[in-house]
Amino acid sequence: MEIWHRGHIDKEHKSFLEANSIKHEPWFSVRVPGEIRNYMFEIHEGHAAWGETKARLAGRHTYIRTKSSVEEQLSAEWSIIYGESTLSNAILPSFKWSDKVIQGGCKNCGTGWRQVASYTLKKELPSFKRHFGSFGLGFELFARPEIVQMVRDFGASGFDSWPLLLKKEKQEATSLSQLITTPIAPPAIVEDLVEHERYGQTDCPLCGQTWHAYYTRGMLPMRRAALIANVDFQLTHEWFGNTRIARHETLVSNRIVRLIFQQQWTGVELVPIHVVN
Repeated sequence: MEIWHRGHIDKEHKSFLEANSIKHEPWFSVRVPGEIRNYMFEIHEGHAAWGETKARLAGRHTYIRTKSSVEEQLSAEWSIIYGESTLSNAILPSFKWSDKVIQGGCKNCGTGWRQVASYTLKKELPSFKRHFGSFGLGFELFARPEIVQMVRDFGASGFDSWPLLLKKEKQEATSLSQLITTPIAPPAIVEDLVEHERYGQTDCPLCGQTWHAYYTRGMLPMRRAALIANVDFQLTHEWFGNTRIARHETLVSNRIVRLIFQQQWTGVELVPIHVVN
């Protein structure tokens, strides 16, 4: 497991980035075309130059992500699953957060919504080559119909599939379906083990619901006894979000993770969680 940081650093540190082979690229000014404002860099905490990089940042914020190894993914009891955001332009813009599709939800924190109908595509997607995808809204998971059928034939439980619709033809799309996870686990986060550098909880003053910051540093600790044991797909009870677009995280079992690797399916990201007694 590696903890990666991505952020901006001032121009005078360019030679340091180069000397230490730290990945970076120029960040250009919007007001002055061609002028470099600073550099966007990316480095993991195991890098020999991380300590010096952190000192040079002088407390400046970075974006953190945790990168797990294949071995960690294959050994995890449960993992969060994301469809990689490759279909952001495929959905009709008017349907992204339309009340025809998404209903309910707090106007302040974004928790409490539910999907009530299928999304509508601009057109069929015959050129979509990956096995899974996402619109990039943060919660939806799509797969090619043959993949959905293989998951069903595998005997996976805890999910349903909904069609995507084509507006002009007024029929179901044949290139993609949506995987809908139905079971919702009880509260499961182990409060004594969470990290506090980036993770936190906020109680919404409007609806009273607690929403959780996305867990980006390390593995999210969840109690085994609170997770539903006899399914392959389940949603977290907790809502996660850093803006007004909150979501349940979708968890998949080790069986599904191994199936994805065995079949070499693409277009999906797997984030192991830390299951504790």
